[in-house]
Amino acid sequence: MNVHETIDRIEYLVTHSRRIPLTRSVAIDEDEAMELLDALRLNLPDEIKQARWTVQESQRLLAEAQAEAARLTGQATDRALNLISQHELVRRADKQAETLLRDATLRAEEIRRSADAYVLEVMQNLEAQLLAAMGTVQKGLEVLRPERTEAKAAARR
Repeated sequence: MNVHETIDRIEYLVTHSRRIPLTRSVAIDEDEAMELLDALRLNLPDEIKQARWTVQESQRLLAEAQAEAARLTGQATDRALNLISQHELVRRADKQAETLLRDATLRAEEIRRSADAYVLEVMQNLEAQLLAAMGTVQKGLEVLRPERTEAKAAARR
């Protein structure tokens, strides 16, 4: 018989015992009451031990659950920080790539402008040299033409 059953039997004994007239008292069977109290004394320590064990086990399970929750929270925090860090690295890399591309584009444009300016200068110098050479050729032709014309005329004569 467990503690609850023993208490129920004590309650039954009190409620079904003979009442003493004109009082709220009852007359109970002493042997039966003592037997029930002894049963209560025997069962109570076991019940208390079991209740304590149940409380301790509940506390242990709660502590394990809290430790697991703390571990998982720590892992989640670490993962989140890692992802944020990776995102920040990617963002920085993208920004650096954009800067490098912009700088390379500007440098290429500057080189193209410089090359165009150099080619223009070379072409202008070549044009000037060709014009000078053309002038020399024309002067030479002019010098030679009258002589050839006179030489032809003298040969005909």
